[in-house]
Amino acid sequence: MSEFLRTDNRSLLPPYRPDRDVRLIPSSADGHLLSPDWTDELVLVEIHPETATREGTLASLLPVLDHLAALGVNGIWLTPIYEKGPGGNGYGNQGPHTLEPAVTGCTDVNEGWQRVRAFVEEAHCRNIRVLLDLITWGTMKNSSLQREHPDWFHGEAWGGAAFDWKNDDFCEWYIDTCVRNILVTGADGYRADCEPMFAGHRIFAEIRRRLLESGRKVLLIAEESSERGGAYDFEQDGITNWIGWSRGEQYQQPKAYFLEGWNIVDCVKSGMLHGSAASQQDGTSGQDKYYTYCISNHDFQRSLVNGNRLVMGYQAIFAPYIPLWYLGSEFGMRAENQVIYFVPVDWSLLEREENRAFCEDIAQYLRIRRTYPDIFAYWPMNHRETNIRAVDADTELPSYERYTENRRVFVIPNGSDRPKTYTVSVHTSEDFRTLTDLLSGQPLSFTRAGDTITFRAAVESGKIGVFLLEK
Repeated sequence: MSEFLRTDNRSLLPPYRPDRDVRLIPSSADGHLLSPDWTDELVLVEIHPETATREGTLASLLPVLDHLAALGVNGIWLTPIYEKGPGGNGYGNQGPHTLEPAVTGCTDVNEGWQRVRAFVEEAHCRNIRVLLDLITWGTMKNSSLQREHPDWFHGEAWGGAAFDWKNDDFCEWYIDTCVRNILVTGADGYRADCEPMFAGHRIFAEIRRRLLESGRKVLLIAEESSERGGAYDFEQDGITNWIGWSRGEQYQQPKAYFLEGWNIVDCVKSGMLHGSAASQQDGTSGQDKYYTYCISNHDFQRSLVNGNRLVMGYQAIFAPYIPLWYLGSEFGMRAENQVIYFVPVDWSLLEREENRAFCEDIAQYLRIRRTYPDIFAYWPMNHRETNIRAVDADTELPSYERYTENRRVFVIPNGSDRPKTYTVSVHTSEDFRTLTDLLSGQPLSFTRAGDTITFRAAVESGKIGVFLLEK
């Protein structure tokens, strides 16, 4: 796994800090939402333990953690670790108080929770945060929880027994269970399946409050877009055209929006494609602090990346988003007409030169992102005000720059089928002195005429040129 990479970004990962050393920073304009400061530098990968390795256990994931750390990833979202039971698949399970023996490697629940904690500690030793997955719609039918508390259920959801979120006793049990699971395991937060469709905002705001009272500063991610409501730091699918596209369509035929006619700079500055359907419809979208670009997740029914560097680099790693993808996308795993959640991760792909070269480039992109956190971890309270702007270049896809006062990083995509050299014009009267190709490390020359700096950017087909201009 990690041994296939020449690039090793482990030394660039932000050090893991216990909660006493973590600051809570405002992440909503009204001040109602406070997020852990490590959110700023988060790069997130989703892992299904049972398909990530041949063994399918948490213990067998340690080499996967090493691979992700070397790549430059510092956050993982674990798909549900709860007991599946008859007919369950993880997302259908027996409840958040249970554990799947196939994942923990033992049948004793108390020992299982300790093994989850041991895994979280191994991740923290590698400076990787861990988010657990929560299911709020219900359990599989005839679960022990339903048999013991039939009044906690009402109706059906996803073919199972639906929780009754109007039952106060159930709500209290669920909140208490979620808080306990974080305290027992040391995990760093939750990704909440289907939320806020079922439990809503109040339940997760209360989970956050109680955990904070216990000294835990956690991250909470909703699957569905919403107005966040003091509960969720951001949503899984930060960039989607909810006006013209449904979640089901996105999963069946996922789109690479910024490669398919949507101008990335225009979308950031106007809020188009960002956030919830309601905010997109009324024109208020894109004004929260954090947004993901979900490159792939377990629900996708075909892979989107397929070795395309622009999908991962141009749209997410260099763009002003928290990159999020499903394990294996970084080395070109492919799937077609099948839910990716059930597809075993094929690590043998890294033995192929083409796949290894792709993974190496992703590591190089993340190395640049990690090397310049002042540029790539800059998050204004209103995302529309982030540090991205258009670049004057003769590229097929819009070029853009990310910038601070003293340095400017230019992202120059080659969306054509052949190598090209593009002319890039930078309008500035400031005294910039050096230009560097960040992927090769080589200095480049440029010319100045009045208030315009011009340079030539050679970029291979389907790749990205990344250039640093400094004072």
